[in-house]
Amino acid sequence: MAAWAVLGVAVVWACGMGSGAVQPLRGLLVLGWTGVGLLWLRVAALWLRAAVRARARARAHAQADRVSLSKQDARQDLGPRAPVRFSSKLWVYVRHAAVWVLIPLAAAVPGSLRAMDGGEHVRQLKQAGAAAVTATVIAASDVREVEDDGDVTGYHADLVLAMPGGPQVTAYGLTVDEPHPGSQVLALWAPSSPQLGAVVNDTKDLPGFVRTGWTWHSEDSEGSFLFVFFALLVGIALVPLSVSTGAADLHDLAWRPLAQTVNAAVLTALYLVVRPFLTVHGVDSNSAGAVTLGFGLVLLVLYLGQSLRAGSVT
Repeated sequence: MAAWAVLGVAVVWACGMGSGAVQPLRGLLVLGWTGVGLLWLRVAALWLRAAVRARARARAHAQADRVSLSKQDARQDLGPRAPVRFSSKLWVYVRHAAVWVLIPLAAAVPGSLRAMDGGEHVRQLKQAGAAAVTATVIAASDVREVEDDGDVTGYHADLVLAMPGGPQVTAYGLTVDEPHPGSQVLALWAPSSPQLGAVVNDTKDLPGFVRTGWTWHSEDSEGSFLFVFFALLVGIALVPLSVSTGAADLHDLAWRPLAQTVNAAVLTALYLVVRPFLTVHGVDSNSAGAVTLGFGLVLLVLYLGQSLRAGSVT
């Protein structure tokens, strides 16, 4: 439970991480590695427990005074596979209910972190102390219309901007209105590092990249969609399957070393996949979409498989 508590805190924190947070996100990195370490510590303890039980069972056979002592007798002498303490039906379903809640939240994490990240240029500006300001266009060149189904929705242009305080910076901008000398645009820049240029993008919440603190990214349609989508899948598929499997089998599976090794391996791999979002490197834009969608799918398949496995093993 300690591992799940740590990972649960990390998931909730990551879902509402303010877009002004500056990578590397050391707090989330520490929580992630701590949760992963606790998972593998439990796996090691389960394998050790299994080895001790196997050795005790072998000793019971070797030292049995009665020739008729059977394997079943020895197994009963050693007690059940899972400790009786915590084996109540209510406790089992409380544990699994926590997982049911965490899966859609965890599925939304890559989308939320992706919205917070903003890309390489935004990361550089945030690390240099970003500020969102209204800038004046001095020059606009290579202006090109952006069309959607034949309608002009914006303009791409190379811009020279006059920033508050006098410095001039360059930006490759995306604006709703056609830029021209004298027009004003919202820009993200780093006053201490004007050589980094500026970001001008009317489709993004640029002031959000300087806000810190926890908040649900209501403007992040990707993360919100993933949360709702996987919450529905969990409610439709995982919850009924887990309930039909039965508390005893679910509890027993939680103490099977091989099953928990697979669980720890998959969760470790998922953490490593999203870890670049937490560092200064970010995730390559070509793979970010696959990471964002695949993260939740792998989680859902993992726990669907565990519930199926629990129901098939006696």
